[in-house]
Amino acid sequence: MMKRSSVTMLHNSVGAPDLSALGGPRFIITVDTEEEFDWSAPFSRDQHGTTHVAAIPRFQSLCDEFEVQPCYLVDYPISQDDNAAELLSGYAHNGRAEIGIQLHPWVNPPFKEAITVNNSFACNLPAELEREKLTKLYLAIVDHMGVRPDAYRAGRYGAGPSTPSILADLDIAIDSSVRSRFDYSAQGGPDYSEHPTNPYWLVQNQVLELPLTTVFAGSLRGAGDVIFGRWFASDTARSMLARSTMLERIALTPEGIPVNKAIEGIDLALDEGVQILNISFHSPSLAPGHTPYVRTADQLEVFYQWWNIIFRHLKEKDVRPTTIAEIKSASCFHSIT
Repeated sequence: MMKRSSVTMLHNSVGAPDLSALGGPRFIITVDTEEEFDWSAPFSRDQHGTTHVAAIPRFQSLCDEFEVQPCYLVDYPISQDDNAAELLSGYAHNGRAEIGIQLHPWVNPPFKEAITVNNSFACNLPAELEREKLTKLYLAIVDHMGVRPDAYRAGRYGAGPSTPSILADLDIAIDSSVRSRFDYSAQGGPDYSEHPTNPYWLVQNQVLELPLTTVFAGSLRGAGDVIFGRWFASDTARSMLARSTMLERIALTPEGIPVNKAIEGIDLALDEGVQILNISFHSPSLAPGHTPYVRTADQLEVFYQWWNIIFRHLKEKDVRPTTIAEIKSASCFHSIT
């Protein structure tokens, strides 16, 4: 099946929102709240678990300490876990967190497609099937958690040209599928290498794109979009560039990004005028053994040290936390329902 490029989603964008009501740069934490599975194994409908949900309260307590309301982007297996639904909906109802949705097509009914790498990107599914899966997930969260999710992330960042209209029809205000400065086309996914780092409208006054934050560092960072994506496409070449200090890509995440690099990335993003720093990670990293980033108890402690340092640095830079609800309120939305 031919890949449907998400570039169309960008080209259909209709300008940037006025976010001045936020009062300066802000940050948000978005958590890909998903099932545990073997990242090195083929995709499977049933080879997964949700045991790490028991580790979420520790992270939530840290967020409470720093007065941060994370947005948990819940996928279908999490929505069907009674403990997860009760825990996360409790945070939402108590004003401690927000609930969004995340679509992993291979574990999200209806199951009409073959399980392939290509089909793991929802943008490669027939448009009607993408709509059916996303609607099924939305209704599952409403029914099982008692909250109406207002933010979406496509699993594997697999948004496409049909995604904005589906979100508009479901009255979901925020999409956060775009991972700026990343290209997944070699795997059959979208190419976000030239997408903006600041929010922009996908559907005027109805669906706003809130990109994940990534910056370039180094002496060649001004030409990073061209050099990194076209001239140095391999991991080996990019490692060479990073070691040379000429060019390095820094995503704002505790997964694979050392804290000193994340601090550099925050400062560079602020210098570039990024209005909302979107920091993200996968929820299975909250317990050892489920992701490549947190294999041991010691690595988990490093993970939490990362957050403590980052939260303090953001406070020192006077970058306050924000929420999906606050971003929506600051922009000019209208509902179609």
